[in-house]
Amino acid sequence: MFVSISAKTTSLVVIIVSLAIQIGFALGIFGPAWLSPVLTLPAVLAMRHLWRRAERARAETQAFAELVI
Repeated sequence: MFVSISAKTTSLVVIIVSLAIQIGFALGIFGPAWLSPVLTLPAVLAMRHLWRRAERARAETQAFAELVI
């Protein structure tokens, strides 16, 4: 069964996880602070992907609206 998760929910989860990782490194829980940028690169890449997907969806919506109007 396919479950659709909105881009807003996905981006919120990515931001929360990334923030938790950053705070953990700042407090020394996960290791030295210099590792923080390296280990949060996947979150940055996920946000870039979500941003591009949202831009593409907005462009499609605008094109459809112009076509209909």
